[in-house]
Amino acid sequence: MADPSVSRSSGIRFPKRLLLAGLSLVVVLIGCNIFETRDPEAPSQSSSSFVPATEPSLVFSNMSNAFRDLNSLNYLKSFADSSTSGRGFSFEPTPQAKVKYTGVFLLWNRQSEQQYFDNLRSKIPTGSTAALVFQTLSVQSLQSDSAQYEATYTLTAPHSVAAVAKVASGKAQFFLLADRSRNWVIWRWVDLPTGTGIAAWSDLKGEFAQ
Repeated sequence: MADPSVSRSSGIRFPKRLLLAGLSLVVVLIGCNIFETRDPEAPSQSSSSFVPATEPSLVFSNMSNAFRDLNSLNYLKSFADSSTSGRGFSFEPTPQAKVKYTGVFLLWNRQSEQQYFDNLRSKIPTGSTAALVFQTLSVQSLQSDSAQYEATYTLTAPHSVAAVAKVASGKAQFFLLADRSRNWVIWRWVDLPTGTGIAAWSDLKGEFAQ
């Protein structure tokens, strides 16, 4: 008697149960969409070292990390948003910068901080990064929902604009508050004159504001 699994015309024929199992597997795979191309994930802006600022001092750590990571979104989180803190952000430049960059700081706000940061970042070569160091950070006042700090800082930004200083050093006062989520943010920033002739943070903001 002829073997039912053998075809007279072409040789070997697979059993029906094997063919049915293979067909079922194809149906399952199609149902799971494994043959579809996965949409590419949007690239992140950069690495992130942000931590919720549940203490005032963490705001300054986040600012330093934002420059190291060149992450303007994390940098922006350090500043008061009127929709979540009930108060907007303001910046007061050094008197010298206020005169040099006429009109630039008149309407300076939270979005201005992000714009200058992004502009500065765009001029830093790939593979390089910025560095923000607070040499001193002293508490002037501290309440349950407000704080004032005075700091000395050095910001190093290896950008490609030849005529602009790559290092800014100075002293500043920072006024902070706790927002509705009890995270601390800066609502007022006063850049203080040092009289050293060295570029201050205000100068970098003025140069990269637009």
